[in-house]
Amino acid sequence: MKNVDGSIILSIIIASYNARDLLKDCLESIYKNPPACSFEVFVVDDHSHDGSYEMTLELFPQVRASRNERNLHYARSNNRVFDKAKGRYIYLLNSDTLMLPGSLDKMVEFLEAHPRVGSVGSKLLNEDGSVQASVKTLPSVMSGFFGARSPMNWFFPNNPGTKKHLLHLSKDMSEPFKAGYVSSASVMFPRETVREVGYLDYRLSYHVDADYCARVWEKGWEVYFLPEAVVIHLDHKGGTQVSRKRRFKSILEFHYGSFIYYQKHEMTSYFHPLTFIVVLGLSVRFVASLLMQQTQELFRK
Repeated sequence: MKNVDGSIILSIIIASYNARDLLKDCLESIYKNPPACSFEVFVVDDHSHDGSYEMTLELFPQVRASRNERNLHYARSNNRVFDKAKGRYIYLLNSDTLMLPGSLDKMVEFLEAHPRVGSVGSKLLNEDGSVQASVKTLPSVMSGFFGARSPMNWFFPNNPGTKKHLLHLSKDMSEPFKAGYVSSASVMFPRETVREVGYLDYRLSYHVDADYCARVWEKGWEVYFLPEAVVIHLDHKGGTQVSRKRRFKSILEFHYGSFIYYQKHEMTSYFHPLTFIVVLGLSVRFVASLLMQQTQELFRK
């Protein structure tokens, strides 16, 4: 797609925290495989202490880099750029990704051809080429039982309930298809969608992408998954010690985010019986998740 008036077609936003080397590789992959249209790249450094911001300024002077005065986390970091971005399309990209040839063009072209699509996500691959669970139905009570993080999926992977929720297991991965939500590691929106839907919910660490896509659907737009657009999403969880220190907080944030999502999109009253059931279910699942993490660590030893 060619712009005839000199305007910027695509704004790429990368929020990054203490990921210097990963960010460097990500930016290099973008400029090695750039879109055919005009584009701009923003990097929001979330108060890193590993030299990420300085590296970006030195090696990528064409990037519009900024640094948060304190650690604001993912949603707030992206929100700070939404109003500065000039592109017709806004693309959120994780710093731990590698752009493959043609992927940006395919996403832009898809949105150009489908004006009612308010959000499109790419396929995400692990380093070994396997497909990540980045396209799902919207969160529900059933996804709590059968989601990617559920004990059911740990014990019985590829069960029918999990296949129904994790759409990459049940859909034709050679054609675009409607999705409940797509991963915010690689997702593109028309600017009109962002104007209507608004900012990312800063209260969420997990479920920020599910919440945003749910709001896209609620505004009358559609969410799609585009398998032909491919991005590598690296696994950099770190060593056992890092995982152990983060385990409790990560699981707590996930279940807190689950309740926030329920509160925003499903709850009718705090006093409704279903609210009690949801809180009880999340509490039980939280404890079960902690026990599963400990069990998995024991097996790894």
